[in-house]
Amino acid sequence: MAAEEVLQGADHYKSEIERLTRELSETTHEKIQAAEYGLVVLEEKLTLKQQYDELEAEYDGLKQELEQLKEVNELCYRLGSVSRRVENILFSIRRIKLFFRKTYWSP
Repeated sequence: MAAEEVLQGADHYKSEIERLTRELSETTHEKIQAAEYGLVVLEEKLTLKQQYDELEAEYDGLKQELEQLKEVNELCYRLGSVSRRVENILFSIRRIKLFFRKTYWSP
């Protein structure tokens, strides 16, 4: 009976070793999958960071361009105001010329 118990004990330990080996294999596989997923996430993060940096640079450029366009718009507005004043002055000069012609040059 002692030999039979030893064989049963050996079979039990063999079964336990096989079970632990499977669990270790599964756990190792899960860890590898988690590491691979972590690498994918890290790569995605780096890609998103690069895209963010590019968009931020583009935003800064567009913001600067907008400020320049605002300045140009302001200058155009001022120029338009000056242009209207010049037109009014020229119109007044023509009226004055016409008045003098009618008043002093009429036969």
